[in-house]
Amino acid sequence: MQNNTQQCIEDDTIDLKELFLILKKRKKTIVAITGIITIAAVIYALFIAKPVYEVKTMIEVGQINEKPTDDVNAIKQKLSYEYQVNVKGKKIPLPRVKAISVPKGSKTILALTIHSNTNEEGIAYIQQVIKKIEKQYQVKTDAYVDSQKELMALTQEDIKDSIKNLEKMEKELEEYSRRIVSLKSEDAALAGIYALQIGQKQTELQKLKNYISTLREKEHDLKLSITPLKVQPTHIIGEIETSTHPVKPRKKLIVIVAFITGLMLSIFLAFFLEFIGNLNTKRSV
Repeated sequence: MQNNTQQCIEDDTIDLKELFLILKKRKKTIVAITGIITIAAVIYALFIAKPVYEVKTMIEVGQINEKPTDDVNAIKQKLSYEYQVNVKGKKIPLPRVKAISVPKGSKTILALTIHSNTNEEGIAYIQQVIKKIEKQYQVKTDAYVDSQKELMALTQEDIKDSIKNLEKMEKELEEYSRRIVSLKSEDAALAGIYALQIGQKQTELQKLKNYISTLREKEHDLKLSITPLKVQPTHIIGEIETSTHPVKPRKKLIVIVAFITGLMLSIFLAFFLEFIGNLNTKRSV
């Protein structure tokens, strides 16, 4: 048993030596192939591959009374389809929308990522996209503001009419008061009738004042409802972020991967050539 184990170890040692000898024998091939592939990768990374810059920003969806005008996830799906984000099997030229996402826990914010050949190109494109998005989703806020303005105009008209009626009623009360004063000594019964009418008019007058007060509160609420505190259109948050260095190509990674790939390929080729050479030798013998 011990002899068998020792023999296996010796066989393995011989195999490793043979492998090392093969690699040593074919070292020029290995160095040449690895070098060619690595140099090709360096040339590609430095001179052929175009740089890709990343531009980012965040957009807040329009809100009415602190409620979004549209579901943020639905907007994300629509925009992803419209700008063909992460479409498999289709290469979209730069500049393009690379990603649209919803930050965790957010109900109103979209994160937008653009890829372009330069930061300037990316900024111009992201501004174009933002304007289009703002225009698309401003319809609901504009419709709401217009409806509130119409209600406000009707309320203000109602206030004007009510004030006119109030002024008219106050004049009637003054007239009744004068008549009572003149009739007290002449016709006490008629003066009493006027006094009853004055009481009714005063009740109506108070109701009208209360109604006008309610209308003014409604007018105030309507004005408040269209202020920036209550209505926020879709807009960009903060500044547009740019990348100082291109995010692609990853030059170091390309060269490292090329070197490893070239080395593995050249080693495989070295063993393959050795195998072919041995095979031809056996045939000739």
